[in-house]
Amino acid sequence: MSKVIAWVKNIRPIKILTVLCIGVLLIVTQACGSVTAEEPKAGANSEIAVPKGDKVLNPYEGGMNNFSDTDPRSNEAKPKAEALKQNAEQNLIDKTSSVGEGTLGKNLQQSAEGAKDKIGNSSGDFAKGVERGIENIKDNTKNAVDDLTKGAQRAADDAKTNVQRTAQDAGDAINRTVN
Repeated sequence: MSKVIAWVKNIRPIKILTVLCIGVLLIVTQACGSVTAEEPKAGANSEIAVPKGDKVLNPYEGGMNNFSDTDPRSNEAKPKAEALKQNAEQNLIDKTSSVGEGTLGKNLQQSAEGAKDKIGNSSGDFAKGVERGIENIKDNTKNAVDDLTKGAQRAADDAKTNVQRTAQDAGDAINRTVN
């Protein structure tokens, strides 16, 4: 807080007045200047040359802005249009021909062969998976029996130890009361 107070005390009115005068001077000189727009001065090569005769690049064809209304790139579109037309005709032939003929029949045959291979591979993989699953179940059952046997043995040992400790504690209690 003391830094802020010291900074405010450091500001002198002469500094504020100087900045204000410079700002007003800048605005007045820019906004109230008496510069007028003039015509560009003609140079030695200021004449616009319009080609005439054989030197005309784009002849008048009667379209908008005195040029042709067709896109010059339309020449590239004709071969593409022809290819699309032939493709559409081939598709029409494929759809109307019998199922065994044409591209559609070949595609169906290839798809059927692919599905047959996948089913064969899937059934083999399924059989291997079932075998592994059965082996895992056998191993898990054996481990469960072993764990159950060990658990029962530990429980019996714990019960035996608890009975011995109880008997020992009872003997100690008797000895204390007698002594």
